Amino acid sequence: MKIPGPSRALIAGALSFVCLAANGANPLAEQFIEQGDAQVKALHAQEALALFQQAAQVDPNDVEIVLRISQQYSNLISVAKSPAEAADYAKRSLDEARQAVLLAPQNEKAHLSLAVAYGRLTDFVDNRTKVEYSRQVKDEAEKALALEPTDDFAWHVLGRWNYAVATLNPILKLIAKYVYGGMPEASLQEAVKDYQKAIALAPQRVIHHHELARAYIALGDMGDARKEWKTELTLKPEDNEGVNDQREAQEELAK
Repeated sequence: MKIPGPSRALIAGALSFVCLAANGANPLAEQFIEQGDAQVKALHAQEALALFQQAAQVDPNDVEIVLRISQQYSNLISVAKSPAEAADYAKRSLDEARQAVLLAPQNEKAHLSLAVAYGRLTDFVDNRTKVEYSRQVKDEAEKALALEPTDDFAWHVLGRWNYAVATLNPILKLIAKYVYGGMPEASLQEAVKDYQKAIALAPQRVIHHHELARAYIALGDMGDARKEWKTELTLKPEDNEGVNDQREAQEELAK
């Protein structure tokens, strides 16, 4: 699910939308949400998805439920049994995120979810579509930040976009230039600033430190990269992506 850029994905799976509180409009739906959130914390994405889908059957127009479903489809991409299954999860995540924006166009989490979903799907589309989805990632992340400037994940997503576009390969640069008139400006320095803003807002998240370390490496700053890896290893991972990030940090530090 790579957006234009190097080997790693632009958007980490499992951006935690569980901070959304169950709205209590329907007691049965709220019960399913609470049970699903518990499964998310236990890193059981499939079980969480099933519970959120039950909640959606009770209350299909609750944006918080739709966002949770989108998140869990995104989480399942990394554990899919085949590329086809992973692509299906990515498409379903995007569909749910689009629905969330339709239900609540002023909900910043809905726009952030859509940015995440576009980023996740870039692994499974052609180069021209990768470039177009990259533009959507930036647009939706900026919409989220306009609605809520203190969302650490939105800053993280913008950092990923800056990193990916700053390291865009020549083929995708040509596609962006001749098909879309070029990509908006991006830089590794801006990626660092975005990640630093995310960390200032939520220093406990493994994902922010891990991606900041990658940006430092791209800038040739191994010292600061090592500091971020060491910091992330002191933190508790919130999801399977965090577990994988910490494993990678240990491997890098061992080198």
